Amino acid sequence: MNKKTINLAELDDAPQEIKEAIAFYAAHTILPLHFTASERERHYRTLEQAGYLEQIT
Repeated sequence: MNKKTINLAELDDAPQEIKEAIAFYAAHTILPLHFTASERERHYRTLEQAGYLEQIT
C-alpha cells in the first residue's frame, strides 16, 4: 500500500471528515486525552480509507 503524506498547506482543500480525522489523530497522539473505542475506530477508518494509515489486521 502506498502511504500518503499530509501536507498541512493543502488541508484546507480536504473533505471535512479528513480534517476531523487528522485533528483527532494528532490530538490523540500528542495530548493525554481519552476517547472511546468507537471514536478512534471511526477516525482511523477514515484515514485508512484515504490512504494515510495502513489497515490494522
